[in-house]
Amino acid sequence: MFKNLVYHPDETQLVTTGSDRKIAYWDTFDGQTIRILEGSETAELCTLSISKSGSHFVSGGADRTVKMWDYDEGVCHLSGAGHSGTISSVALSPDQSMIVSVGHEGGIFIWKVPEEITEKCCDTSNL
Repeated sequence: MFKNLVYHPDETQLVTTGSDRKIAYWDTFDGQTIRILEGSETAELCTLSISKSGSHFVSGGADRTVKMWDYDEGVCHLSGAGHSGTISSVALSPDQSMIVSVGHEGGIFIWKVPEEITEKCCDTSNL
C-alpha cells in the first residue's frame, strides 16, 4: 500500500513509498516503474521529501530512521535515529543543510546535515 508520493522537480517522475518498505521511481508519462530501492529492512516507510534541485531526497517511517538519499545513484548516504515512534513527516530545507522530522510520539527533530546525521547507510547494491 502506498503511504506517500512526491513529484520530482522536473515533473517527469514520481517517487513513492509504502508498506512494502520500498521506494519506487515512476515515469509520469507512461506509469512504468523506473527504479525500486530497498528503503528499509524492517518497517514500512511513511514519508518522503525531495530537494528543490531533485538531487537528493529524505525518507522516514516505522523504523524510526531518517535517511538521506542521492536521487540519481539511488543510494542512501546518511541516516539518523532519534525518534521513539514512527516518523510521520520529513522536510528537507531548500539549501539541503537541514532536515526536519516529526514522529508519532510528538517529537520534532531538526537535523543538521551532515553533522547530526552521521551514520553512513549500508550500500547493499552489491549483495
